[in-house]
Amino acid sequence: MESGEIIIPKGVTLEIISGVDKGKIFTVTGKTMTIGRAAECDFQLSDKHVSNNHCQIVFRRDHFTAIDLESLNKTKVNGKVYIQKNLRTNDLLTLGKTEIRFVWKDQDEKVLDPSEDIPAEAENADAESFES
Repeated sequence: MESGEIIIPKGVTLEIISGVDKGKIFTVTGKTMTIGRAAECDFQLSDKHVSNNHCQIVFRRDHFTAIDLESLNKTKVNGKVYIQKNLRTNDLLTLGKTEIRFVWKDQDEKVLDPSEDIPAEAENADAESFES
């Protein structure tokens, strides 16, 4: 293995638990994976309330982070709107009207640094739901 090579953990999935794509399971295999409606997204959703490029799941050092891509209907994690949020197994992401469970079976139980989380500003937190 070359120095600086990033090893993506195995057994990391995104499980669609509600919405039009309910039942789909996506496996996270890359450092940066995009979720949205666009054909070029790594994980394509059918929900018309999901932006073309809605958010990314990014592996950083030893954890995964959800990053909103300035989506119209925002990205929620466990019911709160975030620009950026470090993820723990069983966290629920809401994109449009789709709920996604983040699952990392072998996640280290270490405490994630909450200072890396960036909640959305209060005035933008309750974005109206509309089609894009």
